[in-house]
Amino acid sequence: GWRGARPRPPPPPPPAPADAAADFPVSLVIDKKNDLAFLLSKMGYVYMFDIHTGKTMYRAKVTQETVFVTCGQESTGAVFGITVRTGKVIRVQLNGQALIPYITSTLRDNDLAIKVAGRLGLPGAENLYAAEFERLIGSGQVVEAAKLVAVSGTALRTPATIARFQQIPAQPGSPQPVFQYFST
Repeated sequence: GWRGARPRPPPPPPPAPADAAADFPVSLVIDKKNDLAFLLSKMGYVYMFDIHTGKTMYRAKVTQETVFVTCGQESTGAVFGITVRTGKVIRVQLNGQALIPYITSTLRDNDLAIKVAGRLGLPGAENLYAAEFERLIGSGQVVEAAKLVAVSGTALRTPATIARFQQIPAQPGSPQPVFQYFST
């Protein structure tokens, strides 16, 4: 039988810009600090991927030249590269303050925004957390709602959230739903 995780379908290829149809990857650096992957291409594009979902979170042209050597900096999660012709050093790194608003407004992927914000403790998903919390509570998914509160940082750790759990009637033979809040 199969051991380990189930195989998942491969993620879609990164969205190539119109001027880069013939572009190809030259380097892939993993940011272990933030669970991201940075791919640099021959035509000077950088792609940032979430390694948990394989989704492309950002793409930008960072140089007109080919980057021929790269390395990561573990303490910051930054990626450094050196270009071929001029030896220019480039640095690429996660901008945590801007990522979640970018994912929600440009990529329109609220699920990814919630997951990444919770995992990395980034701001910008407060309204998404509240909406997802209400959806989970409304559908009776109390345990899942409590888990969302736990990963939301301080966004949902409020007296109003406790009151919301207290409003949920207990199921016969089950503990009060508010206990989920305090035990997660």
